[in-house]
Amino acid sequence: MWRLEKEIHTLILKEVKRNEETDSEKNILQMLIEVAKNSYLGQAETDNFVVDNCKNICFPAYENGAVPAIWTLMLLALYPEWQDKIRAEVLEIFNGQLPSSAMLNKMKTVSLKPSEHTFSYSFDAFILTGKSWQLTMVIYESLRLYPLGCMLTREAVRETRFGGVDVPKGVSIWVMMMTLYEDPNIWGTDVLKFNPERFGNGINGACKVPHVYIPFGTGPRSCLGQHFAMAEIKIIISLLASNFTFSLSPKYRHSPVMNLIIEPEFGVDLLVRKV
Repeated sequence: MWRLEKEIHTLILKEVKRNEETDSEKNILQMLIEVAKNSYLGQAETDNFVVDNCKNICFPAYENGAVPAIWTLMLLALYPEWQDKIRAEVLEIFNGQLPSSAMLNKMKTVSLKPSEHTFSYSFDAFILTGKSWQLTMVIYESLRLYPLGCMLTREAVRETRFGGVDVPKGVSIWVMMMTLYEDPNIWGTDVLKFNPERFGNGINGACKVPHVYIPFGTGPRSCLGQHFAMAEIKIIISLLASNFTFSLSPKYRHSPVMNLIIEPEFGVDLLVRKV
């Protein structure tokens, strides 16, 4: 671990030096370097600031898009009827063009306006338009069955009373995601089934307690890249579904592994055919 840490640290700093020596257009790495240098940090602290932020951008940003996309493809391979629904939606919205942000917005699942509920959910605050919601429903259900993280942890910064329980200052609360997402009292008797239709009326209509659906965390420490990750997943699935059909290969071995995030231990083998 120490060797890998040192190697990654060195590789990132090498890229930083190369970036500083070029006259390329200003990018996010140059902005990070500029902020660090203007913070009056020592050289070691400046390097650590840049390296740590690069890790946050590269590692979580890659995993938070790639792994949910893989699980979504696996589920679509098992349920070809949903492939057909997504393909029809994509062809209707994209109309042979490359996806844009406006097109992606048309694929967002309905969620009732905050004024209609005492609970406002920042992850999904869009209104249903026509029939353009199939893909988002599929992604939401995929993130429920195979959430990014195994658990959510929060530390009480002061003595707190939470749901009738006294939580002393400094105590860490661990929320087990699969316990929340597999509870039939919250999601219904079909909780273990792949059923994107449950999100047909948005997150508020999918479960009895909408607060429990937190695929990218919640509160001030929720994932900063959640909307970017959703856009990535939508683009990947849209382009694949509009050009190919896919089914599970006989080589596929279903083995979700709880590492930092829930990953397929042996990958996902698909049989892909051009439409």
